[in-house]
Amino acid sequence: MHALSQSAIWVKEPLADTGVVIVTSAALPKYMIDTLHMAIDDWDQVAYLVVQQSRAFMHDWLQFGAHSIEPVPASTCRASQLLRGVSKGCFLLDIEDTPIPRLTWLGSVCGHPLRVLKLGEAASQAAIDTQVEEILSVTRTLVKSGLQERCFS
Repeated sequence: MHALSQSAIWVKEPLADTGVVIVTSAALPKYMIDTLHMAIDDWDQVAYLVVQQSRAFMHDWLQFGAHSIEPVPASTCRASQLLRGVSKGCFLLDIEDTPIPRLTWLGSVCGHPLRVLKLGEAASQAAIDTQVEEILSVTRTLVKSGLQERCFS
């Protein structure tokens, strides 16, 4: 794990050919975070970001846009620093476990396409395993879509 700040941690950092960044809240069950990490560990096209303090992270980003009339360099806020190494065509897959999404704003930071996957409540390890499979299925679809776009454009 690579901590960029107290607000976010790269569980698996993006590589040059990364096509999807899975973004979750640290509030998800540890078992889910660990299982998801193990499932994508050898998958070069997928990175994994865990946001620990979503409100502070978003507030930091909003502050830089609101307090200046002149354009602020993108590298000044933590979210921009975090996402500037992710290729522009890379999808952000926001995994949400609450009725109100908390991380969708990340797509606006550098203009990455964003998809949201809302999870229901998982009361058991078997339910979490099912949710991880759902996340992996959506991830496969996004990776395939990104690869097709690169090949045919």
